[in-house]
Amino acid sequence: MTAVLWVAATGSIAASREIVRLFLLAILFLVIKVLFIKDMPSPTASGAIVMANGIFINGAIIAFPLLNNLSRAFTLVLFLLFLFIAASYLMDMAQGRIAERHFANPVGRFAVGTWIAGTSVCGVALCQRLPEWKPLVQVMVLGNLGLWLYFACQAMGSFIEFFHAETRHKVHGVLFLSTVSTQSLVIVWKAAFGDSSMYRTVAPWAILLGVVFYIVSFYLIARRYAGERGDFDLDRDWYNTNCITHGAMSITGLASIVCGVIPPSLTLMVWLWVIAWFVIIELFEIARAIKRVRMYGPADGLLVYDPTQWSRNFTFGMLYAFNMNFDPSPSVAPGSLLLSLHQTIHDYFAWIVLGLLLLEIVVFLRDRLSPVTAAPGSIS
Repeated sequence: MTAVLWVAATGSIAASREIVRLFLLAILFLVIKVLFIKDMPSPTASGAIVMANGIFINGAIIAFPLLNNLSRAFTLVLFLLFLFIAASYLMDMAQGRIAERHFANPVGRFAVGTWIAGTSVCGVALCQRLPEWKPLVQVMVLGNLGLWLYFACQAMGSFIEFFHAETRHKVHGVLFLSTVSTQSLVIVWKAAFGDSSMYRTVAPWAILLGVVFYIVSFYLIARRYAGERGDFDLDRDWYNTNCITHGAMSITGLASIVCGVIPPSLTLMVWLWVIAWFVIIELFEIARAIKRVRMYGPADGLLVYDPTQWSRNFTFGMLYAFNMNFDPSPSVAPGSLLLSLHQTIHDYFAWIVLGLLLLEIVVFLRDRLSPVTAAPGSIS
């Protein structure tokens, strides 16, 4: 299928070596899936798997020369993940179940943003590591734009509902995927089509729309938690997706840098917001992890798989990617503590990104290779 798409998009087979590798990897993936991995449809949030692995390839991998030397192979694997997950959604569409499974829930439909962001992150990786595949990426981006238009309409309908309906009590960080998906298009469009006067005109407005989505999401989530007061339970009411509070602004900052027309002072403000909310959110995450270990033990407390966990990996990787591309020196006094913080993140944070990614891969394989059971400490 990839070869057919490639020939249709470019009229050539210049990248035949990569296509052969991709074909062989696809066979290997298929054998592993059939023989060892449980057969189940991909949950709506599974696009976060591509997001998390892709942002590592696009960012933190450069801190590890050995892994970076294998980046073309990792990009092929990422593309295969993208195809396998997309195939599951296409199967739902062919069977007429896509609306019921992925768009019926006004909160859950925001997870469709992982499809858009995952496609964007995969597209950027292909442009960076396999630039000869850029025509194929351009086809992906145009399709992604169409999906985003539908998703944005659905998201705005949900936003309106949350201001009035009882579903407002169920909102959480998944809403921020409206921002993530929007800003991801700004980034991948430049990677696929390059810079132009039209792009530099439209990109800031797209970023602004993403910020509007962020403000509305932040208000709705803050109102939900403020209304719970004494009823809040850290295990029951805290969601993995809440880490997108800082991840959505990290990608906003990266999009601002990529488009090249946002003042550095505004980007600095975004960076400071990201750092502040990273600390706040991760303190909640640590407290929740401690509570879960006490309640369920280390294995069932921390190693129970849920697709939303990949959002945490994505937000950590996005923070590193934003920090890597952001130069605060024009807006910060020499010798400032902020410059030291920026350098510290650049020097050491990649190890945290890699460690958490490897851990999540182990948790994923532990779940997919084991019999279907209901774990007592299921994470959402």
